[in-house]
Amino acid sequence: MFATVWIAVAAQTAGTLIGIVLGPLLLAQRAALRLPAWTFSWLFRGTPLLVQILFFFAVIPQLGLRLGVIWTGLVALALNEGARMAEIVRAGLMSVPRGQTEAARALGLGELRIFLLVVLPQAARMIVPPLGNNFNYMLKATSLLSVIGISELLRTGQLLAQATTRPLEVYASIACCYLIVTTSWDIIQRRIEARVALPGTKRASGPASNAAISVAPIAADPPADAAASVIGIGKRFGGTTILEDVSIEVRRGEVLVIMGPSGSGKTTLLRCLNGLETPSSGAVFVAGERLSTEPRVLARQRRAIGFVFQRFNLFPHRTALENVALALRKVLGLTADEAARRARDLLAKVGLADKLDAYPAHLSGGQQQRVAIARALAMEPKLMLFDEPTSALDAETVREVLDVMRTLARAGMTMVIVTHEIGFAREVASRVVFMDHGRIVETGPAARFFAAPRTDRARAFLAQVAR
Repeated sequence: MFATVWIAVAAQTAGTLIGIVLGPLLLAQRAALRLPAWTFSWLFRGTPLLVQILFFFAVIPQLGLRLGVIWTGLVALALNEGARMAEIVRAGLMSVPRGQTEAARALGLGELRIFLLVVLPQAARMIVPPLGNNFNYMLKATSLLSVIGISELLRTGQLLAQATTRPLEVYASIACCYLIVTTSWDIIQRRIEARVALPGTKRASGPASNAAISVAPIAADPPADAAASVIGIGKRFGGTTILEDVSIEVRRGEVLVIMGPSGSGKTTLLRCLNGLETPSSGAVFVAGERLSTEPRVLARQRRAIGFVFQRFNLFPHRTALENVALALRKVLGLTADEAARRARDLLAKVGLADKLDAYPAHLSGGQQQRVAIARALAMEPKLMLFDEPTSALDAETVREVLDVMRTLARAGMTMVIVTHEIGFAREVASRVVFMDHGRIVETGPAARFFAAPRTDRARAFLAQVAR
């Protein structure tokens, strides 16, 4: 009995570690990383485990390695389990929404920390249930090692049945032993699942990155007093042009509102300002420095750019306080106490001092968006970007978010806001940029734009949204 459990635990542990390494590689963009991992998975998942056991038992001694039958069996079980776990880990990573990695990137977290702190904890929700099932399978798969003479539970039972000539009682006892072990593991598994489950949910997800793009030199320099500048950028996805020759300047302390119909390129422009999308042409400057395509440099530059997403993109496995404090600790290097103090102050400023320990699932949409604003402000950015921050909210909670944004505008925060809230834009905007079909159609002071737009397209848009 002990040998069975020991072999199963050792093989499962080794196989899980192999799967954790190979799972992300199966999603790698580089073929040099992805193809070897895929080949390993294909080979060990596509051939019977018994064949693999016999193969290693016959081949390993011929290689001059003397592992013994137990270690030979462990190698076979671990490699087979590694291939199975790699697919499970891949599925878990794919279950994590892309917005989670984008939110972490916007805070300046590096790719490894994003994987360990944001992606893997959420992927664990998908990984743990099949992992438990695999361990039950592993306990029973050890019986196959009897073919190479390992005295695990089944082999011992076979010898005992032959010696006592009472096979019924012996094999019934063996079945009971397996049931005791697998049932015990089921109980442990349920408790692990409960710990990794998202708070507020009931039982019934490798990071994406921009493809490498060559960056052409830009002749023009950004204005010295600009908080951000976009110079002649274009963005294409396949054969579709999303942005074409877009240039804007964001002055320090101003509130620039970007408006336009759906599909006009507003959100893509905003994402280019933070480096979440890399322009196909042109350049983006923030505080006089051109946004880099080198991940470490870009992560540093993003610390000066706060981004508030349309769908909040809070980390669901962390409380409101932990969402705000995470980047303070991992990016700015504050101590846990200092990060928690600053996070509490920021949540109090957005009216959520009583929600510090609440998870996103326990917050309303307006409350979640205010946590997202506090999280972005925690990095003390020089520029705040808002991507339709109220579009996912009901009418009652829109005011909560707009009140916070009004306070920021009055405090002189430089902001670029994509919104359809005409009343709010009229109140807080310094300038308005109106876009259509990936181009800037009109730009000018907010008062003039809303009172007397100069283009027919802008007049038609304002008439439509005012209905």
